[in-house]
Amino acid sequence: MSRSLLTLCAALALLLAACETEVLPPAEKVHRAEIAHTPDPKVVVFVIDGPRYSDSFGDSLHAHVDGMWNTLRPQGTLCSNFKNLGTTLTVSGHAALLTGVWQTLNNEGLEHPTNPTLFEYYRKATGAPIEDAVLVGGKPKLNACVYSLDPAYGAAFAGLADTGHATDYATYDRLIQRLSTDHPHLVMASFSQVDQKAHTGVWGDYIDQMEIVDSLAVLTWNYLQSDPEYANQTTMFITADHGRHDDAHGGFQNHGDACPGCQRVIFLALGPEIRAGFEIVTQYTQRDVCTTVGNLLGFSTPRSSGLLMDDIFEPATTGVR
Repeated sequence: MSRSLLTLCAALALLLAACETEVLPPAEKVHRAEIAHTPDPKVVVFVIDGPRYSDSFGDSLHAHVDGMWNTLRPQGTLCSNFKNLGTTLTVSGHAALLTGVWQTLNNEGLEHPTNPTLFEYYRKATGAPIEDAVLVGGKPKLNACVYSLDPAYGAAFAGLADTGHATDYATYDRLIQRLSTDHPHLVMASFSQVDQKAHTGVWGDYIDQMEIVDSLAVLTWNYLQSDPEYANQTTMFITADHGRHDDAHGGFQNHGDACPGCQRVIFLALGPEIRAGFEIVTQYTQRDVCTTVGNLLGFSTPRSSGLLMDDIFEPATTGVR
């Protein structure tokens, strides 16, 4: 075969390969431009402080998270590869969810994050009052997470901190009071007692508390579906600030390092735009919650390093924004 014929054949092969690449079906990814939007979206981020993945969603029996697993999971999307790849402590974990940035903060609540929080982004973008962006929690140190030190945002755009040393039942009661009274569009609710019970080292107390907060997650979702201000308008993310040491790194009592048990955390998404009965194995991290919440509520999060969690969303047929 002549050199010119060989050259021609090679060129045709390259052309055919290029054409074949162009007609390959795209990866199964739902782009936000294709997602239908509710007319008045709201978001509740339900944070369970410190459940170990292997004792909750990773337990093959799901014995201690029956409500979330058997009642809520079929209604939403489970992300089974969700991580805290930053500092696996309470304040830093909450801050990562709210800012989309890894930052190690004083765990006694003595430092504010340097990057803006979701509360600041939302209030600055919309002009909403402080009552419309609320953090309800059972640890007062979470007050540090309602605003940042960023000079373009800061305390003037802070979220409302409704925190105190409280049982999970009391935190739930305060959450429902806030929802029913002020109907905020952006809420983080943090339930502290799973972590507190685990730190005592009493396995039964830790597991019992996980079952309690499991029931509170179901009650919260049911409330949102019963209130006309929230029904069919609200996305709820159930997640955690950190896990706990796996058995190879000290066991369930403590947390705070980069072992797999501390880094792997639960994540379940529910809402009118969320795929029902779906599971994704894409690795997402806490940073991605900030970006995704901002997109749901229609404001930008320019300092966030997180990704948009595209594949939790249902493709739209109408209502494209």
